[in-house]
Amino acid sequence: MKAGFAALAVLLTLSSVVPAQPARANDPKLDAHLEAWEKKMAGVVNLRSDVTLTRTDSVLKRATTFKGAALCMKPTFARVRLENAADQTKRDYEAWICNGKAVYVYNGLAKTVTEFELPKSGRGADNLLLDFLAGMKAKDVKERFKVALSATDEHYVYLAIEPVLGTDQREFKHILLALYGPGPKTAAVSYLPAEIRILKPNDDLESWKFSGLKVDVPNVDAKLFQYEEIKGWARLRPPPQPIAGGPTPGAPVRPNKP
Repeated sequence: MKAGFAALAVLLTLSSVVPAQPARANDPKLDAHLEAWEKKMAGVVNLRSDVTLTRTDSVLKRATTFKGAALCMKPTFARVRLENAADQTKRDYEAWICNGKAVYVYNGLAKTVTEFELPKSGRGADNLLLDFLAGMKAKDVKERFKVALSATDEHYVYLAIEPVLGTDQREFKHILLALYGPGPKTAAVSYLPAEIRILKPNDDLESWKFSGLKVDVPNVDAKLFQYEEIKGWARLRPPPQPIAGGPTPGAPVRPNKP
């Protein structure tokens, strides 16, 4: 699912990219928040969060909720596991593991692992997730997307992100990124991700909520982000080209230790 890839890309950007001054916007309030974000993220080595993902079908008006956890580490390490909250069998789950060289997408129902290699060139063949994981810089983000300060309140800073390139427009229509604000009740997690809402090209909606954030968790190293084989599962490797639809993820990551 490309929107799922987009959300993971945004989360990885928050944990691995240090924002620079925006190339498009001249809003001094936006600049101030981006500077504060830069200062916050410069000191972050790894980031762990509980995750609630809600997918809403625009046609059926039906929502499906997944719950799990995510762990990201600079420069490009990540693992995420999400389980369908309504599935008593615990077989409907999805996950991603990125070891800095490839992204492994696990599909619990299909019992498949799909490997997407990160190009050595540092570019992801115009795929949003692969571009971020391969080291897309903040300057590139500001040039590639239209970013605006949507709103602020006591607890949150809201950034509106719109695609400019045709390749990104095929992945999403709009992203609303909510960061925890600098107020007294959220100061400890200020400028860390609170929620990502993604409007897909078919008008389906994905909402990723992050809670229980922990910064620089002890004993986190590259060993935690390595590929894990599951006996009996098929391992797939798509052709080296932009991901057209993206597989449904799923994974062997323990629920409380992604």
